[in-house]
Amino acid sequence: MNHYAQKSEIARPSLRRDHQLTPVTGLCFLDLGATSSSDDGEQQQYLLAGEDTDLKVYDGEGILQCQLRIFRAQPIHGISVGGGSVLLWGNQAVAVLPVSVIEACLSGKADDHSPPKIVEAKAPDWIYDGAICPEDPSRGVLVTAHNEALEFCIADDGRHVVFGRIVSPSRPILYSANSTWVSGSCVLIAGGTVFGEILLWKCHFDDGKQQPWCEVLFVFTGHEGSIFGVDISPEIAMGEDGKTARLLASCSDDRTIRIWDISEREGAPRLQYDSFGEARETGFGGGNDGGAAPADLSATRVASSRPLAMVMGHISRIWHVRFPRTFGPAGGTVYSFGEDSTLQRWRLDVDEVQWRQGLSGESSGSGDVAASLTHLETYAKHDGKHIWATALAERSGGEVVVATGGQDSKINLLIDRSTARVGELPRELRMLVLKDVVAKLPVRGQEFAIPAETREAFHRFAFIGKDTLLATSTTGRLLVGSFGTELTWEEIGTDGTTLSALRACTSLKSPMEGLALLGTANKKIFLFRGGEIREIGTVPGKVADIFCLGSSESGKLEFLVTILGGEEAMQLLTLDLETSAITSMIPVDLDNRFVFTAACLVNDLLVLGSRHGHMDVFRRLGAQLTPFPAPDRRTADSITSIKPLATSPEKHIITTSRDGNYRIYEIGPSSLTLRHETAPTAVPNLEDSWMSGTDLILCGFRSKNFVVWNETRHEEVLRLDCGGAHRAFAYDRQDRVRFVFNKAATLGVYEQPETQKAVAWHRTLKRGTHGREVRAIAFSGRYVATGAEDTAIRIWEYKNSEKPLQRKMRCVKVVKVHTAGLQSLKWLGEELLFSCSGNEEFMVWRATDLGAAGLGLMREAVFEDRSADGDLRITSFDVARVEGVVGITMAFSNSVVKTYRYSADEGFELLATGRYTGACLTQVRHLKIQDGTWEVVTAATDGCVGVWKSEGGEFVLKYTARVHQSSIKALDVHSTAERVVLLTGGDDNALGITTLDPKDGFKPVGRAGVRKGHAAAINGLTVLRVTERGEVVYATVSNDQRVKMWQVGWRQGVEEVTLLADQYSGVADAGDLEVIEGGKVVVGGVGLEVWDFGATV
Repeated sequence: MNHYAQKSEIARPSLRRDHQLTPVTGLCFLDLGATSSSDDGEQQQYLLAGEDTDLKVYDGEGILQCQLRIFRAQPIHGISVGGGSVLLWGNQAVAVLPVSVIEACLSGKADDHSPPKIVEAKAPDWIYDGAICPEDPSRGVLVTAHNEALEFCIADDGRHVVFGRIVSPSRPILYSANSTWVSGSCVLIAGGTVFGEILLWKCHFDDGKQQPWCEVLFVFTGHEGSIFGVDISPEIAMGEDGKTARLLASCSDDRTIRIWDISEREGAPRLQYDSFGEARETGFGGGNDGGAAPADLSATRVASSRPLAMVMGHISRIWHVRFPRTFGPAGGTVYSFGEDSTLQRWRLDVDEVQWRQGLSGESSGSGDVAASLTHLETYAKHDGKHIWATALAERSGGEVVVATGGQDSKINLLIDRSTARVGELPRELRMLVLKDVVAKLPVRGQEFAIPAETREAFHRFAFIGKDTLLATSTTGRLLVGSFGTELTWEEIGTDGTTLSALRACTSLKSPMEGLALLGTANKKIFLFRGGEIREIGTVPGKVADIFCLGSSESGKLEFLVTILGGEEAMQLLTLDLETSAITSMIPVDLDNRFVFTAACLVNDLLVLGSRHGHMDVFRRLGAQLTPFPAPDRRTADSITSIKPLATSPEKHIITTSRDGNYRIYEIGPSSLTLRHETAPTAVPNLEDSWMSGTDLILCGFRSKNFVVWNETRHEEVLRLDCGGAHRAFAYDRQDRVRFVFNKAATLGVYEQPETQKAVAWHRTLKRGTHGREVRAIAFSGRYVATGAEDTAIRIWEYKNSEKPLQRKMRCVKVVKVHTAGLQSLKWLGEELLFSCSGNEEFMVWRATDLGAAGLGLMREAVFEDRSADGDLRITSFDVARVEGVVGITMAFSNSVVKTYRYSADEGFELLATGRYTGACLTQVRHLKIQDGTWEVVTAATDGCVGVWKSEGGEFVLKYTARVHQSSIKALDVHSTAERVVLLTGGDDNALGITTLDPKDGFKPVGRAGVRKGHAAAINGLTVLRVTERGEVVYATVSNDQRVKMWQVGWRQGVEEVTLLADQYSGVADAGDLEVIEGGKVVVGGVGLEVWDFGATV
């Protein structure tokens, strides 16, 4: 018998949500100067974001200024501002909030201990859109999922919504809607149906006493899928005669964007709702056997219009399409937002003359108007899938600000100046032909003249300063390009010998401002400095490459020269900068088979990287170079850069490689030790790295694009189509990126514009989390690790604070090596992290604190004892430290359980294996490890827990106990000397409590449970603490989006379960939860939440 109590009469713990990173589902800009008077009279723009039930207010710098709970248990789906009020809705819930409340919160006048009263109203149907009347701010309209216009009024206190009349011409099921007030009594509504139709109609409310009525203007067909987004353009002035027009944009499941002309023409027939509604109740239109008269349909333009323009975009479903608030008759910019988490910018071009003629009746209609949509740019700034929320605003000067909120909880801003009135915007990419450059230069002397028929092109180039580019040509010219308002060129005078040598220039490198080293195929080395070039030495072979190492002491410059065809493969040279003379040449003893591609001098160590991934290290002792132990080879691809890590230059070096990995090594007294290894998926071909402030920046190539990637913020800085990595290129990263490359005998020069001059630039307002469902969470004592369906592992630090707005989850590292969604994560101490996923992937990671360089995370080992097909899932595992090594027990999807011994030196050694029935094992935990004997417990899809004991190399199933009707999805264990308690959560919505006797081989001696612990499957369960009386307090999460806290105790040997707390959670599809420090628990699913379970009520 068990006792279950819903409530306790004594003071009991409570759950309080302290922090959330949940999908952003609503966005809207708020210009306080436009709705209220500020102290300085200047307009200040804020962004309102709906994140689950809360409204958050961000300033222009991305700082969270205000947070208000709007709904009790409903995410905010939409936000609209008008007339000094903020209208919010989600599902059927509706609320209004006076802007004055937000102003009081921003000014610090609000009472933190007494939140503002917000009244939640319930509409009769799901809401897709809403708008407050601009002429009467006390009235508004909502559009529901059945194509209804629901009138509402705002009470005198500004906090209550009172619903009024409902008007509809027909009631098909909608997937999207948009509304705009065209007068104080008329609303224009567009609705996109499940079955691919678009209904455009007007609703007239008149004076409130007369019965409201509506008229159908258009019904558009053509989409081959459900309509997920519609947007009505602002009124477009068509000329001085006062005529106006409107456009409608739509997007669909068929991945097309369509632009429709919805301008009202004089004399155009309309359909009254009473003769139209019956034909389209189901959403299937176009038939003549419904309630609408055939004459009505044939006499109107309702189903006959074709789109002005149509284009296919995105790689999956398109959720939204938006017009800016200012639009001209010749077209403008259109923005689309998709399931592929990208924002795409399009240009709509319309033949203005034809459109005017169509509106005036001079042509047959909109089908005769020439229009097109042209793709301009794609912005992939979100992780995972889905951009759920969008907002557009215009600033002074005409620039458009586009905000996006995604499932990854990130908020991005795009500032688009393509239509701004700021004069001529700079060209960012120029393609130069050397012939055109030479034509503007002074004519050479006759002795250096180049025959007209000679084909001449840029050959080698490098930046020698922030605004200066040095280049050689295939004929030996030496050119200096200066960046300013224009890129201007100057030719450096050379003698015949130098000219001849530079024709075979093989390397051009700049070690410092205003200085360059040039190597040639005829064994010569030149120095360019102060506008002059001079020969400074020769080497015993062809110069293959030059690697600048920096200054060893004041006034000295050291560099390496790799040599082909000589007795020595490499020399270390020292240049006296005062005399421009080489003062020493030290041979480097290398294997001639190695082609070295990167070099670095740090402290007294010379570190070299080769084309095939080998590294060689030498210690310099005076004029001698002695071998130093090199790290193990980690790749077969070229090492492209080696340099000291700026945050700790004497302790760490960072390397980049063509295999896409960057690696951080710790410099020890006798070795280089790998501490971090990561391959950002955004840049599969890495070329270099540097620090920008505290952010690590990587650059390289992805397909045909040169990419600059902020690894710290996990966002793209620049992407430029240059044709790929197999070409000569150079870049400068001072202030902003400049990139130069050869392409088809031309020189491409890209100059990243200053922020205030860019045509369009992007910034992250709020950083997010995984873009897919979190399935595993683990806590090390300092770091929280999360694994998700996006195959990525993220490492977080949680910053707690007494001030709610200052609590943060800061992502410190992202690694993406698994090829399938993560199943489980576990820390062993603070150094070892273990992860598993599908495809029988199991990995061991070693974490290292790199001081100012942050956290290092290196993949130490990969599990290789896989089945023949390698297609099983490792559903769960447990780890323990045993006799100086690690014991790992894994549960597989083919009903097998295995235990391995693991060490960094010897890898994985199989100790024991066992097979269950045909049911899939879902969970496994260690019960006891002693004298080489392993006792473990498993849970399975048949609802049973099993106790196993190893005997020799086999696991023997000792006991089983049925706890659930179907699959067990969550398991945690609490052990004492008297009993072992198994806490389980199942697919049957139930909680299970199974008591094992540790003195009798862990025999099950008691079972209890709660049949309806949740309203859906329980996916996560963890023990929170144990009370002084031995009662176990634990938490559960479920697909019903509830977080519950339970207590199980024993009264006279009988289990008693008590529900302590039950709270709504904003994390959908919850997958796991984990206790962290400070009485907190982290919940993961579609987003992350941090809950405090230490408070009492």
